[in-house]
Amino acid sequence: MPLESFKSSDSLTMGVELELQLVNTYDFDLSSTANDLLELLGRKPFPGVVTPEMTQSMIEVATGIHTDHAELLAQLRDIRNTLVTAGDRLNIEVAGGGTHPFQRWFEQRIFAKPRFKELSGLYGYLAKQFTVFGQHVHIGCASADEALFLLHSLNRYVPHFIALSASSPYLQGVDTLFDSARLNSVFAFPLSGRAPGTSLPTTTSPKWNPPAW
Repeated sequence: MPLESFKSSDSLTMGVELELQLVNTYDFDLSSTANDLLELLGRKPFPGVVTPEMTQSMIEVATGIHTDHAELLAQLRDIRNTLVTAGDRLNIEVAGGGTHPFQRWFEQRIFAKPRFKELSGLYGYLAKQFTVFGQHVHIGCASADEALFLLHSLNRYVPHFIALSASSPYLQGVDTLFDSARLNSVFAFPLSGRAPGTSLPTTTSPKWNPPAW
């Protein structure tokens, strides 16, 4: 499948996306309450962007495009505080991490969005198994050559990235013996994988489009 055209952006601008777990307060299992949370958050301006994800027990939040780290961090704090307040009203907690340690994939419900329903029809149970979570830090590049240069320059930090990604040793209530079991769920999709011509481990999700930053 040919790659889409590169979408350029101002060099070294920054943005963050977080895929977050919605967790019951009584048993700490995942809670299929994305619809309720999104409806509540839509009643007043949200300090970023909040969207549904593949299943009802997860959401995605994103910051704006920033040139200053302090401003980016301040927006992330505002997003966190808004989510915590909304979660308190619905008796749910919002959490990060690569995987939920004991949720069962077959109990998850696909979010009622045409794109997610299409993917569920194409990939069957893999869509529900995609109830995994991550953090994406986007760095702006003016050209594809600049992006690949930056990617290769970061190769020296691969051990650090691997250490930071060691956040999902448990899956479906089992110790997987992987520090990052999340990647095994991600790599099951044909639309995931590594960037061409590089050994740096990068992943995409089934709804991925090249970011504008």
